[in-house]
Amino acid sequence: MTWRTKRLLWGRWQRLIRWEFWPVWAVYPPVFLWWVIEALRHGGWTLWTNCNPGMLASGMAMESKGEILDAFEGDEGKVRLAKYLRLQEGADFSEMASWMTDQGLSFPIVLKPDLGLRGQGVEIVKDEAAARRWLAECRDEIVVQEMIGGIEFGVHWARFPDEKGGRIDSLCGKLTQSITADGSRTLEELILADDRAVMMAGYYLSKYEDQLSRVLAEGEEFDLAPIGTHSRGAVFTDERKLVTPELLAAFDELGARYEGFHFGRYDVKVPSVEDFQAGKNIAVLELNGVTGEPAHIYQPGYPWWKGMRDLCLHFSTATKIGAAHRDLGVVPPTFGELWELTRAHAGKDYLEVDEFKKVESSPES
Repeated sequence: MTWRTKRLLWGRWQRLIRWEFWPVWAVYPPVFLWWVIEALRHGGWTLWTNCNPGMLASGMAMESKGEILDAFEGDEGKVRLAKYLRLQEGADFSEMASWMTDQGLSFPIVLKPDLGLRGQGVEIVKDEAAARRWLAECRDEIVVQEMIGGIEFGVHWARFPDEKGGRIDSLCGKLTQSITADGSRTLEELILADDRAVMMAGYYLSKYEDQLSRVLAEGEEFDLAPIGTHSRGAVFTDERKLVTPELLAAFDELGARYEGFHFGRYDVKVPSVEDFQAGKNIAVLELNGVTGEPAHIYQPGYPWWKGMRDLCLHFSTATKIGAAHRDLGVVPPTFGELWELTRAHAGKDYLEVDEFKKVESSPES
């Protein structure tokens, strides 16, 4: 058995024994049972998708990234939205280029399918040629977004309709993954030798297929996962200890700008931890509704039973907020409506180019 085969087998074994890599169908059975209990307790099977009246099915499926960002009203406060542009499918590069000029932006830039899932199709493009190619291949409406440096976090915020302020129940750090070259080994060898990267070998070896034989210069860093998405290699960490009154106040202020939003996870970037805790210089990349999990549970080594507990509490809160909205006259979606939305979202094929579509399955985005 070769060293390469041994490393690939080891990586696959680690994905089997580390529940952070398990597919949705393996993670969610205990949560499903808890959902049944909560549905019986509160008298409604779909109440958890009634927590955000301002989003389609509370953001469960077929939600538009662009429409969600458009829903924020009023002047920017302590937290701003990253600059973005919405384009129709098949849009020409000239419209994007004009917007970039008006906003004072240059490459790299972020391109996203408007209805993407688990980071599928999200790409950081570094030049006009790559942007033109991506735009030509996208089969969905498009969100163009400024590339922001700094530290990325996932902030889960919730507020009941009768409350003025909310709470942050989950705070996740999102660490992108890179490897440092030694000047002698190929990119493939570096990926297989890294104990974290080898767990994502199926994705990395496919995505960087045309570069695997390349020997990088000593000390050169190669970004394997430049996007903070777990299914594309990012490492999630539990950062709930960083929550401060100032941070919560900043997100309460932001949440008040979105009528009908009460429960979900913001993906944000900020220059430093100090700024983050002070609730300043924070930029929102995306807002995920009810499917925005408490991503801190996917920290490597986080106990399975704690993850199940936190997921169950997560859906309990969504159900309770949904029940409160029902009592105020908001009608929950029906099972039939949710089924059709789920089928439509699962059937989406965002891009024609294989290299943009290669994402391994995992629960969290």
